[in-house]
Amino acid sequence: MKKNIRRQLIMMSKKVLYAFVFQLIFCTVLLANSGNAQRKNIEQVRVDLSEENSSLLSIFNKIERQSGFEFTYNSSTVNLNQKVSVFSDKNTVYKILQDVSLSTGLRFIQVNDNIHVKERVTSAEVDVSIAIRENIAVSGMVTDSNGNGMPGVTIIIKGTTNGTVTDLDGKYQINAETTDVLVFSFIGYSNQEILVGNQTMIDVSLTEDATNLEEVIVIGYGEKSRKLMTESIGTVSSAEINKLPIASADQALQGRISGVQVTAVDGTPGSPVSVRVRGVGTVGNTQPLFVVDGVPVGNNSSGITNPLSTINPADIESISVLKDASASAVYGVRAANGVVLITTKRGKKGKPTVNLDSYYGVQNITRIPDYMNTNQWLGLTQDAYNAANTQNGLAPTDAAYQVLHPDLREGSPIRNRNNQLQWRDQALNLNAPIQNHNVSVSGGGDNYNYFVSGGFFGQEATVQKYDLKRYNFRANSDFRVNKRLKIGQTFTVSHQEIIRGINGGGDGFLLQSALTMPPFFNVFEDPSNPIPGNRYGYDGNNDLGGLTIGNQVGINQIVNNNDRLTRMLGSIYAELEIFKGLTYRSVYSMDFSNNRDDSWRPEYLVSEMGLNRPGNQFNDSRGEGYTQVFTNTLNYFKEIGKHSVDILAGMEYQKNRSTSLSVQGSDFISNSKDFYEVVKNGRGDPNIGGGAGQFAFVGYLGRISYNYDDKYLLTGTIRRDGTSTFSAEDNRRWGTFPSFSGAYRISQEDFFPKSGIISEMKIRGSWGQLGNSNTAAYPHIFRVSTTPDYGSGSTTIQAPVPINFVNKNVRWETVETIDFGVDLGLFNNKVDLLVTYYNRTTKDFLYSLPLPNSTGFGSTPVNLGRVSNKGIEIELGYSKTFSNGIQLSLNGNFTTVQNRLEELAPGIEEFTSDANYRTAVGQPIGYFFGYKTDGIYQTQAEIDAIFTGGFVDKNSPQNPRPGDVKFLDINGPGADGQQFSGEPDGVIDFNDRTYLGKTIPSYFYGLNIGLNYKAFDLSMLWQGVGDVQVFNQVRQDNLNLEGGGRNMLTEGLNRWTGPGTSNDVPRAINGDPNQNFRFSDKFVEDAGFVRLRNIQIGYTVPKTVLNKLEGFSSGRIYLAASNLLTITNYTGMDPEVLTFGSNSNQIGAGTDRGNMPQPRIFQMGIQLQF
Repeated sequence: MKKNIRRQLIMMSKKVLYAFVFQLIFCTVLLANSGNAQRKNIEQVRVDLSEENSSLLSIFNKIERQSGFEFTYNSSTVNLNQKVSVFSDKNTVYKILQDVSLSTGLRFIQVNDNIHVKERVTSAEVDVSIAIRENIAVSGMVTDSNGNGMPGVTIIIKGTTNGTVTDLDGKYQINAETTDVLVFSFIGYSNQEILVGNQTMIDVSLTEDATNLEEVIVIGYGEKSRKLMTESIGTVSSAEINKLPIASADQALQGRISGVQVTAVDGTPGSPVSVRVRGVGTVGNTQPLFVVDGVPVGNNSSGITNPLSTINPADIESISVLKDASASAVYGVRAANGVVLITTKRGKKGKPTVNLDSYYGVQNITRIPDYMNTNQWLGLTQDAYNAANTQNGLAPTDAAYQVLHPDLREGSPIRNRNNQLQWRDQALNLNAPIQNHNVSVSGGGDNYNYFVSGGFFGQEATVQKYDLKRYNFRANSDFRVNKRLKIGQTFTVSHQEIIRGINGGGDGFLLQSALTMPPFFNVFEDPSNPIPGNRYGYDGNNDLGGLTIGNQVGINQIVNNNDRLTRMLGSIYAELEIFKGLTYRSVYSMDFSNNRDDSWRPEYLVSEMGLNRPGNQFNDSRGEGYTQVFTNTLNYFKEIGKHSVDILAGMEYQKNRSTSLSVQGSDFISNSKDFYEVVKNGRGDPNIGGGAGQFAFVGYLGRISYNYDDKYLLTGTIRRDGTSTFSAEDNRRWGTFPSFSGAYRISQEDFFPKSGIISEMKIRGSWGQLGNSNTAAYPHIFRVSTTPDYGSGSTTIQAPVPINFVNKNVRWETVETIDFGVDLGLFNNKVDLLVTYYNRTTKDFLYSLPLPNSTGFGSTPVNLGRVSNKGIEIELGYSKTFSNGIQLSLNGNFTTVQNRLEELAPGIEEFTSDANYRTAVGQPIGYFFGYKTDGIYQTQAEIDAIFTGGFVDKNSPQNPRPGDVKFLDINGPGADGQQFSGEPDGVIDFNDRTYLGKTIPSYFYGLNIGLNYKAFDLSMLWQGVGDVQVFNQVRQDNLNLEGGGRNMLTEGLNRWTGPGTSNDVPRAINGDPNQNFRFSDKFVEDAGFVRLRNIQIGYTVPKTVLNKLEGFSSGRIYLAASNLLTITNYTGMDPEVLTFGSNSNQIGAGTDRGNMPQPRIFQMGIQLQF
């Protein structure tokens, strides 16, 4: 009881003391302001003074008596006996002192009621130097980007040694003059310079200095100062992430790190992304290894397509990308495509801090191509029919003569319908909401810290019936048991649900289906009742216009797909200091995921045209994935004089296991949910499937780093890995991967010129090898499955049969990387310039080689050849704080990539898994392969003049006619073992197909701009790619001018109708005898773009306002927009296209099949701390 009373008395005393101090400062400021308002300066006060050859001391005394000013001076430096003549009749003190200054060279500075006398600095100084200043008390608070007070910040009056430091709460007070400039500085943060002026309260928010050499970077199994880095590593800090209203951690990498290209497959919520580090080194999966707090995470058979979609961005402290082999080598076989290290937040010593981060926004599609109205569609169809009738010599009496359906002829009311916009609007979800809400609590004491957070993210798609919800929880903690032992843990769980209709399912893409519906079709039979029972037709006609096309908008409303994913990531660790410098660390981590995807398609009728699903159907797929990693490391650090050595040795074991189960039932007696969830209630035969798999890694690692005087830096790493994926024969299961790197900080040498331009210069280089085993598991042994492939008559027998072609010779891919770079700090490290040349070569890359049908198998993994990626990375950073308080930061990066297949196995020159793509020696992986064109044939005479000896197009049933596309004859069959002759042969055939473009950009770049002024902040992120092509399949499909059927793009209105009318869009003709819309360069488009990825303006609430709100320490509100502007020549909805082939095969990437584009998002958010 006494303790409680004592505590209450202490708290009350503190409050009384705080109130007294506050009132005292407040009153002092008021008095100071009042006094300053009445004080006059030397330009206002006049004196009557007439002196000839009087001493300087005498003149000073007479001015003091008449003006009230007092002169201060150092008598040892100022000659008070020198003679001066002054003749003044009621002149100002300023004018008198100006005359004295001209004759003596002295300088006079007024500070309040004092006039300081100073001698001239050099004999060359003859200017009058009189400054009018007022000495005022300036106070305020210095905070970080999160609004936390920063103790120990140095505040110096520029050009002097006068200064102070902030207290434990980040507060300060200093006496300065109105013309002084205060310099705020702290290690790891950008300096700020602010002119005092008439300000008595100056609050400052320091931002982390991206160019600071003391920045600590997270590397594999440790940390390292940026200035001591020998490897190539890019980073994104929490200060950058915290200001990004993003849904997934991968979005924080877009445009921010050189060598790293992040591309979303589409704009659907939760869709997968591609992260490429320094190009494409294999034809399979190119994703880097993602490591979250030491736990490797990735895609697996449990249904995870975006490994970072379940990580809450608000929990992230930093992201490091390990780009070269030297940096990645400690992760061995999993790191061939680079490593992305994500470190989440942990608590800090201090009282509990609560952070709230919340935003809400709306999304819309920004670019939808125009499609024809009814009259335009009918005109196209009539032209196509007429052209086909004429070319085929048909008369109206012929049975094959083509005419419009009676429903569509003149006089039909159907011709007055124009529903193309209604179809579009029924498919779109205008102003689709997106929201994110996070709350965290962190703190700690002398021997512990904690961080706990929870969050909710919700996003609807920009099309109807697609809704994602995600819930996150995280708990991180560290405990120091005693002086030598430290333990801790990380744990996060997330649950994600996606409820959708047909979008992305087997019934097709909703938006594309709606856009291409014939414009005279009604969306619903009865617009006043858009869901009439189970009928989803158009207007009751059995055969409208002779067309039978399913109503995907209607089907979308009754089809239900529910995807659920629960994921848990966690780790526990113990760290023991055996003796000074030697530390043992043991970590056990796990990644568990469980998913369930179920779909329900009820019995329905599309119309009376027979487009119906006579029986309902239910599918239920479930999967689990489990990864466990056990890591043990010893780390020894020793410093002797200018020498230091850091040694790491360790062992790591990883095991992955996955299971899957799927069931399907059909023909249920009711559409009720109570029936379809039990598969056995279906009257149709159930279909049951499933599988299980597992594999393991074991690795031994070592790394040694040597540092002499922070000048000469060397690092060597070795990793030896074994995997169950490969055969143990001939030691194929094991691989050893070394790496070396070094750096020379030449700017630390005494002979290096201290010019002030180059303040830091480091030359670095590295070489290393990595392994990759990313292929189908166990290619060296038979795998079996029970399939009904055997039997006799009508009876099938289920029996174990092999499902793979055995190849015991498969071995590791080996990735070899060479790096050379120079890091420059310019103008006292206010500018950072990093330039790196890299050469990344993949040897024996793994490929699933198609097999002849006679083998009974589809393909088998093989080591096929060698691929190189080489280029240059440039990073430029600049930060500046101007005297008026404006802070500017610029961070740009630029990367070039030259991708090339260097060689293939003997006897193989090229390979493909798609007719429109090739991979050949001397070309990039997966380039477009098709016909080149040269406009449109305008007249028959033009055709006859070109092909005087006759013409054959083996792809066409007839030779071209005026209005057809002019395909180029560039090659004939080769001789003497050559594939092509290289000369035209008068025949258009497969030999004339050639290189049309590539899916891997030659360069990409990003520019991040930050601007702060007082309480306001503005940031912009620009991102772009160049010299890359996309196959616009949507345009190929919807510009096929045969008439009838689906709706067409309005580009078809510019079609050829006679000589000179068009040299771009061919004629309309039913049947397309010239195959005008075959795969050609007409549909391979330039997809380079520049995109304003994000722009944000924020306002930090002043402390004076927050002080009135009890408990709040910082607050910020902001407005943001994403994908606000895109500059591109691409004609599709979105140039950011990355559609993969099967199993993320790079051969097939870059095809625009009408996936959802990236939406434009407008957001409003608030960030609070208390």
